[in-house]
Amino acid sequence: MPDFPAHLRSADVDRRGGDRAGVAIDADIRKMGRTPFKVQVRDLSQTGCRAETLTKTIPGDRIWLTIPGFQAIEATIRWSNARGCGIQWNQPLHPSVFDHIRMRYPDAF
Repeated sequence: MPDFPAHLRSADVDRRGGDRAGVAIDADIRKMGRTPFKVQVRDLSQTGCRAETLTKTIPGDRIWLTIPGFQAIEATIRWSNARGCGIQWNQPLHPSVFDHIRMRYPDAF
């Protein structure tokens, strides 16, 4: 990670809702009434994540993201492009759940 000045690092953490863990987790996204599709979760935080997928996602869509070994997480798509999407959890992950996921899926970077 580049060495940014402290005031820029803290602003980024505040904007994104906390520390982010560089992970590579194969997971499923399901929209109501639709078949689940595969994604790779990246940049996990207590408030959301980035997911890589070739499946089209639409900002504002309500979804459930399932990480193997964990209960489905209700979330909303916040942005989308040709390579993936940004996801915001409807309720922040409890710190112990976030830590458990990070320990089970160590940093990929």
